[in-house]
Amino acid sequence: MREAHGEFVARGAELLVVSSTELEMTSFVAETLNAPYPVLSDGDWSVFHRYGMGSAMGVPLPSTFVIDPEGIIRWSWVAPLSVVFTPPTPETLLSILDQLFG
Repeated sequence: MREAHGEFVARGAELLVVSSTELEMTSFVAETLNAPYPVLSDGDWSVFHRYGMGSAMGVPLPSTFVIDPEGIIRWSWVAPLSVVFTPPTPETLLSILDQLFG
């Protein structure tokens, strides 16, 4: 996502990552990623629960949401209950943005 960040910005999109870890670990991850977008901590999983995400093996399932300016979820992907899954690529997400808002 870091490499494609400029493409998202060019489309008027904002990226952010929500981590299920406490603030200290999330800060470490944010520094390690050197991400040009916010990395937020949700240690009590309140955001994960609010978006109806399940969990497996003690952690929330990875997911991706496209949310419009009014806060409406226009597209989503949640990892299946499987040890092997493929999240959407930046190219896929850019295409979805183009279809929804282009």
